[in-house]
Amino acid sequence: MTATSISQSLLLLPVAERVALADQLYASVPEDWQREADQAWLSEAERRSAEMDENPEMELSHEAFLSGVQVKGHQA
Repeated sequence: MTATSISQSLLLLPVAERVALADQLYASVPEDWQREADQAWLSEAERRSAEMDENPEMELSHEAFLSGVQVKGHQA
C-alpha cells in the first residue's frame, strides 16, 4: 500500500476519527520539532499582525475572507 492510497483511505474516515488520528500523529512528532513549528507559526502570526497594524486597509472581514475561499472546488 502506498502513502497516497493510505492517505486517500484515511480521508474517508469520519471527521472525529480523522481528528483523533491527527492528534495521535502530532503527539508522535519529537518535541523539539513541535517547538520549532509552533515558533514558526507564532512568528508568522506576529508578522501578519504587524502588517495589518501598518496597513489597516489590508484587513478583511470574516465574510470577505470566506467569500474568497474555495473548498474542494466549491465556493465557501
